[in-house]
Amino acid sequence: MPGNLLAGRLNLSNFDVVCIAHHSLLPQAAELAAQISHRYKDRCRWWTANESTLAHEEADDRLRDTDLIVTVGGDGTILRGMHAASLYGIPVLGVNMGRVGFMSEIDSGDALNGIKWYLDGNGRIDERVMLKVTLGDDTEDSLHALNDVTVHRGAELRMIEVKAVVDGVELSTYRGDGLIVATSTGSTSYTLQLGGPVIDPNSPVFLLKPIAGHMSQFGGVILDSNSSLELTLGSSTDATLTVDGYISRTMRDGDSVLLSRSERSAKFLRREPKSAFWEGLSHRLGMRIGAVRRGEESGS
Repeated sequence: MPGNLLAGRLNLSNFDVVCIAHHSLLPQAAELAAQISHRYKDRCRWWTANESTLAHEEADDRLRDTDLIVTVGGDGTILRGMHAASLYGIPVLGVNMGRVGFMSEIDSGDALNGIKWYLDGNGRIDERVMLKVTLGDDTEDSLHALNDVTVHRGAELRMIEVKAVVDGVELSTYRGDGLIVATSTGSTSYTLQLGGPVIDPNSPVFLLKPIAGHMSQFGGVILDSNSSLELTLGSSTDATLTVDGYISRTMRDGDSVLLSRSERSAKFLRREPKSAFWEGLSHRLGMRIGAVRRGEESGS
């Protein structure tokens, strides 16, 4: 049988119910989603959502019986789709309508024909760690991040102070515009813009990096994902806690947020081997032009 058979609900040869979630503000994304679901209507039972309706209670009920989520949009659409999917262990297949698409699997021009390969039971599951985010003592309302969590200043042009405690040991008090904590998946997002390293996406680590750090504070640390990290705001100026770029909470002086490895994980449906990440990265960042001839570097 082609493809992988995973424990539990993940049977890649049996995508009976598929949600196709498109970017709500891109008419071409909705159009492509409709074309895909129509072409393969005899292969699967489809239901349609967008990044907003996926968060509704009605969608939550339908997700319980869903075998795959196909997102049509950019990385933002994938993030929202994965937030819904991770609760039920559903794999996500991303169709890229944007420009960069670090997390996407298929370009929009190839999707209508190319998606059949995945629906036929081919592919592998690329599993990524996520962050669990708890603000204060509110353990009932924990959030989960695939990319990153930031504590950053608001509209006031004033530095904030954030104390970082790792596994009960005070690491440092950072002064500047804030702090970002990124997963290995998120290392190609905001932290890359800040000059942070790109981390192998399958590495179970978290990156802690200051945003516009004051004076000569060191550039950041990489933490094992089994560590716990507590960030406490020590500033009279309010700050904002942002999760994956679109979920926001206000933090005030003395407020703390606890970050740890989530019990959830992100599952991407992939075609290429893990090494394809580096080839795609070099193209997207303009570090290399042209295709690599495999084995060329070793002289084979």
